[in-house]
Amino acid sequence: MLGNTLLFVLGLYYTCNNPHFIGSITMATSPSNPAQYSPLGERDESYSLGGNHGYYSTNISPTTTPRARSPFSIRHEDTDQVPSPSFNEEQLTGTSTVIRRPLPFTSSVFSPSKDSKVQQELPSPPYKSNHKVISTRGSNWNREVGGLVLSVSSLVTIIALLAYNDGRPLAQWNAFLSLNTLISILGAISRTSLGFAISSCLGQAKWNWFKKRPDSIIVFDRIDDASRGPWGSLWLIIGLKTFHWVCLGATVTIVLLGFEPLLQAVISYSGQMDPSTNSSSIQLGRSEVLDVGLYSSSGSSGLSAILVPPSNMTVMLETYASFPDIGMQSAFSNGLYNSTKALSQSASFVCPTANCTWPTFTSMAVCSACNDVTTHLQRRKEYGTNLGTLTQSGILETCDFTTYYLPRLDLTNPSNSTVTEDNALYYLLAYMKYEAGNLTWDETSISATECAMYFCVNAYQSIVERGILSEHIIASWAERDFNSYLNIGTLDNSTVFDAYEKWHNYSLYADNGDVKRSDLELFIPENDIEKYKLPKEVAQRFRLTQHTIGSTTRLVNEDFLNSEMVWPVKLTTNDKALSTAQALYDSKNLSATFDRAASSVSNWMRDISNITTTGKGQEWVIHIRVIWPYMILPMLAMASGLAFCLRSILETHALHLEPWKTGMISTLTHSVDAETRAQLRHAERNGYLKPAVRAMTVSFEDVGCGLELKIKQE
Repeated sequence: MLGNTLLFVLGLYYTCNNPHFIGSITMATSPSNPAQYSPLGERDESYSLGGNHGYYSTNISPTTTPRARSPFSIRHEDTDQVPSPSFNEEQLTGTSTVIRRPLPFTSSVFSPSKDSKVQQELPSPPYKSNHKVISTRGSNWNREVGGLVLSVSSLVTIIALLAYNDGRPLAQWNAFLSLNTLISILGAISRTSLGFAISSCLGQAKWNWFKKRPDSIIVFDRIDDASRGPWGSLWLIIGLKTFHWVCLGATVTIVLLGFEPLLQAVISYSGQMDPSTNSSSIQLGRSEVLDVGLYSSSGSSGLSAILVPPSNMTVMLETYASFPDIGMQSAFSNGLYNSTKALSQSASFVCPTANCTWPTFTSMAVCSACNDVTTHLQRRKEYGTNLGTLTQSGILETCDFTTYYLPRLDLTNPSNSTVTEDNALYYLLAYMKYEAGNLTWDETSISATECAMYFCVNAYQSIVERGILSEHIIASWAERDFNSYLNIGTLDNSTVFDAYEKWHNYSLYADNGDVKRSDLELFIPENDIEKYKLPKEVAQRFRLTQHTIGSTTRLVNEDFLNSEMVWPVKLTTNDKALSTAQALYDSKNLSATFDRAASSVSNWMRDISNITTTGKGQEWVIHIRVIWPYMILPMLAMASGLAFCLRSILETHALHLEPWKTGMISTLTHSVDAETRAQLRHAERNGYLKPAVRAMTVSFEDVGCGLELKIKQE
């Protein structure tokens, strides 16, 4: 019986905009395969509706003119005459035929029973979402919160990396990826994660906006555009013409364009001199004890008696032979002969990095001094034969002679002799020079300079830059300890020795003989240590042996600076120091020449010493520099983005809205109602869509079948 029974069911299909639309459906079941109606609104493939398998067909006679299309995709025969209440379009006439479609899903299901043969009206339930809308962004805020956490974590990691590596040498970065690459990767993660969260919150903002207020439908479009990138965000800011918290998200979206470039610009590299890690090999010589040359006595067979005025005591001195150190001779020669070429001379050093510094240190040295003694010159005239300082062999010259003299030094020429070229006469450690010109000897201007070299102690500040040693002498001392360099030989009478020393002016040069002596000691006064801010550990006492003093003083006074020297050589002379005379004659600055000679000997003394000073090496190192002002904008963007997203999430919760965000399915589900859509389509067909959109105000309302944008009637 059930298989042969025709069941007629009258169903009421309604729409939210047209509750008067009525249709009828005839359903037939086959005897062999009864219809199984699915509670989810699905159909069985064995359905036969109106002779069409799986489809329905119906004829509809409208009782009223419909206001809009049915949600079941009804297509009117007079499609171009869709009524538009807002623009007073004429009503439709005639009949409409429903096209064949799969069975639509209904909000409620009417299940026919065996005894039910009456038409029954389906009630319209209140709107409530029973399932979440499908979206790649999810149906909650978990992904956005995760993106914000990832973004903040990446930025915090960037700041931590920059703070840790700021100022550190680039060579200490040993990671597989360079610092710039790592910062770029973290910056990209932070930017994209923050941009994702802001995009979702901007997408949600359009729903929140219209839920709170009616507004122009173009605002919906602008906010939706802003959720898709910086260009839309820019137009949202321009279009709103007022500041709203939605503009904050749009602004951050634009600022994120410069997020990564600023992170790249925050890192710079600069070079500087850093202390070397291996400073033990950095050495510079200094001298505290000097024992060179040979100064030996011939014993008692070589004794000589010296009468010491004014006491007229006699002192017995031994004859000493001198053999100067060849290195000392070379040092003096280099200093004197190379001085005219202004050659740079320095002590030997070890500096592997080519840039080294040493603390202030003291070393024994040779110093020099030159003084102008022209004002002490005296002049006298004398008549005689061959009274000149230099005479030609075999020639007798009797005339008036004019002499310029100092103690132990004089320069004499015939008074009326003509001077035609520059000449100089040297004697011991002093020289006199007269100018060239067509002048008589009496008319010639005479100058006199006295120079000396002596043992001393220097305090040095030394630095090597690019492999070149530069030294500055901050102080010099020639303080002799008179309790040193005393007689320890055969001369037993200390009174006689003291008288001899005083008469000899405590000179280190003994040309008439000597006695066996103790070492000579030089020292730095205690008060000068603090005065010149010297390190407390600097050496303060220095020793020279008698071998050193005796051989060196004889080398200088007898070999380099002989009793009489003249240059150019035109007269017969027994001078054996002609090379030194030439060096002094060629010198443009006598004081500088003696300084270089003294410096050359001092450097040699330091080079042969086994005592060194350890310095600190410096090498050119590339350092990582962080330009922190460039981090201001990324941090502000992060803070603003977090504030915007938090505000959007909280507002969505307060408005009891689902987080639809930018989902297209949500937009299709909750977009404009049928009436508004009909007006928009009519405006588009007739070419005035833009002004219609600008003039149209909509609100987000629930009229019983769900939230949708509905035109706001004025």
